[in-house]
Amino acid sequence: MNNTEIQTKLSAELAQVRQRLLDMLASSNQGHHQLLLSQLKDNPPSVWLEMTANNLGPEFQILISRLEKLEATLCQIDIGQYGYCCDCEEKIDNERLIADPASQRCRHCAP
Repeated sequence: MNNTEIQTKLSAELAQVRQRLLDMLASSNQGHHQLLLSQLKDNPPSVWLEMTANNLGPEFQILISRLEKLEATLCQIDIGQYGYCCDCEEKIDNERLIADPASQRCRHCAP
């Protein structure tokens, strides 16, 4: 898969994660979730990570983590650094990228 295809795939997943986040907030009966939902709808998706990271509980952590990872990977593609470990800057092996195209770390640096 080339970078354009990867970017398209990751952008589609990013849109799905954002929609899932909106759906979870919409189905919540907590007032602060409804307020955040309204704020997210009034702001561009590029600032959602900043708005949600510290304002949501652990039930949203998987979505927030994936959102962060997808946005970082798309940024790496934009600057020509896709496929390189964000810690040691070594090339991430193809098997790892095939398993998860949003991988940020090589096998040695991954937690």
